[in-house]
Amino acid sequence: MNLPVFLKSIVLSFSMFSKIPMPNVEWNERNMRYMMCFFPFVGLFISLSISAVFFAISFFHAEYGLFQAEKINGRIMLALFLTLFPIAVTGGIHLDGFMDTSDALGSHAPIGRKLEILKDSHVGSFAVLNLSIYLLSYFVLSFCLSNNFFDSIFLSENFQSFFSFLPFCSVFFVSRLMSALAVAVFPKAKDSGLARAFSDSASKLFTVVWCVVFLALSFFTLVFFFGLRGLSVVLSSILVFAFYFFMSKKEFGGTTGDLAGWFLQVCELAGLFAFVIAS
Repeated sequence: MNLPVFLKSIVLSFSMFSKIPMPNVEWNERNMRYMMCFFPFVGLFISLSISAVFFAISFFHAEYGLFQAEKINGRIMLALFLTLFPIAVTGGIHLDGFMDTSDALGSHAPIGRKLEILKDSHVGSFAVLNLSIYLLSYFVLSFCLSNNFFDSIFLSENFQSFFSFLPFCSVFFVSRLMSALAVAVFPKAKDSGLARAFSDSASKLFTVVWCVVFLALSFFTLVFFFGLRGLSVVLSSILVFAFYFFMSKKEFGGTTGDLAGWFLQVCELAGLFAFVIAS
């Protein structure tokens, strides 16, 4: 396909990290050069989609009174949507890394054995247990957020109350910016694998500058315009990122593609938790 390199990188990024249909583009080092730069755009798509749902609910309630305060069905359905929609968009690729990492960490084995567990196609008990806890926690927190959101629109006379929930939507973009940055700069646990391949193919300096600039703009916007709610997302993301760095070095000798998936899922859960607490 005769496209500029950066457009091919966008297509490859969405092809790899989402289930959104994309045109066919050849997988080679040149086309993958800016792939990690555009990986956060998958998160941006999720963020904008959830923002649109918040806006639609707020608008139709303000204009037509479609929702009633005593009804709980809408709150449950919104919580279910918030839980399942990111998985539907990504196809669960990051949850796969989360599960593999859970098995490896749960083994308490030496680093070499942990890396072998990451490559094992079998699902262990720690993966099943941690995934169950993760999804249950995410749904409960989403229900709390859903309650706060519906209470907000019932108390508001217009549909602008949805703006105060936008910091939560930013979690999907911010987590992927940090994940891309980590792939570019964190030490790698192996000389092969997805993280190594993406890192070797990437224009590292450009990727680092790109991610740092967008992170700085995102953090400034969150704190300046949204106060405590925005700050909660910023702090939770930074804390998980720092933990990811030290944990990956100590437990695995560096990062891998599976660990990147683990970080992304934990960062999103931590952001949701922090936002609910701040709300």
